[in-house]
Amino acid sequence: MFLRRLTLQNFRNHTETDLTFKSKLIFFIGNNGEGKTNILESISILSLLKSFRESDEDQVLKWDSDFTFLRAEFESRGEDFLFEYGIQKQGIKRKRIKINGEVIKKVADSIGFFKSVILCPPDLAIIEAGNQERRKFIDSFISSHNQTYLQNIIEYQRLLKQRNSALKKENPSVQEIEIWNEPLVERDAQIRKERQKIISELSIYFSKNLSTLSNGKDNFDIFYKPNVSSEQEHREKLIKNLKKDMAIGYTSCGSHRDDIPIGTQERDLSHFGSQGQKRSAVIAMKTASFQWTKENTGEAPVLLIDDIIRELDVKRREYFVELISGCDQAFFTTTDLEGIKDYIGSLDFEREIYEIESGSVKRRIEL
Repeated sequence: MFLRRLTLQNFRNHTETDLTFKSKLIFFIGNNGEGKTNILESISILSLLKSFRESDEDQVLKWDSDFTFLRAEFESRGEDFLFEYGIQKQGIKRKRIKINGEVIKKVADSIGFFKSVILCPPDLAIIEAGNQERRKFIDSFISSHNQTYLQNIIEYQRLLKQRNSALKKENPSVQEIEIWNEPLVERDAQIRKERQKIISELSIYFSKNLSTLSNGKDNFDIFYKPNVSSEQEHREKLIKNLKKDMAIGYTSCGSHRDDIPIGTQERDLSHFGSQGQKRSAVIAMKTASFQWTKENTGEAPVLLIDDIIRELDVKRREYFVELISGCDQAFFTTTDLEGIKDYIGSLDFEREIYEIESGSVKRRIEL
């Protein structure tokens, strides 16, 4: 993957920014709040059509603007792509996506053209916040490569919402609730099968990466503990839990309750790990997703590294240098270059440096 040009209009604090890239290493330097992370956010939106920072897409619009627009030109496997993404907020909100000039009607059909891996400070939530964040990470990762999985997740959430709405009704009939059971069971089985496969494959990379980062001291793994193990068990649980579900107002079993422990079979890293161990686990996880993508698609995703290298110790910084060497293109944000100069400066790759101030971007000459 190689991003050649990026245009932002009314995106966060960028009124109009137009950048052309020719190098493997791209650096955005600026104080906090100036707009450097916004650029990485706009690049990541090309992958999953949503922000890694906000659940409300309206938040990406520049204040007092009624539209935002992103335009990107990138190369993938020797082919050139033009990607356009816009949100119009005047009257009825409209979102429009175009790939090579063709309007994409379903969001799921635009996923997977541009592959990226983001590493940022909020990633620590994958370890500390537990299963909800881990399911979100796994679902996003699988969806970026598998449109069928994304459609199954979307449909499962729709069905779950319908069943939960029925459960919240006053004196609902059993039929009103159970009509959603079988469709949920069918989607759940497909989600569970894919999660099992991907987590099993990612865990191989994860364990090896973590061992390298800790000099063999940390022997942790990723596990998958589905809430139900088969379609038959799921059917039986939905029936058995009916009274409980009516009392609490939501569905208490299914893939939305899956556990994804990280650590050992007995203990989760979120409960006993040091900050260093948790940080290493996040890096090992994100690196695993990069490695899986590169080996299974034959193409390295673009790396987006948001102001984290300065926070790492010598061992973890050296690990990053090795990771960056294996990608086609990497984008960095940092408040200054001093904290990373000794490591990144030693890489013999072309680089570009941009200074960001109040959403304005200016090219600099040297590292």
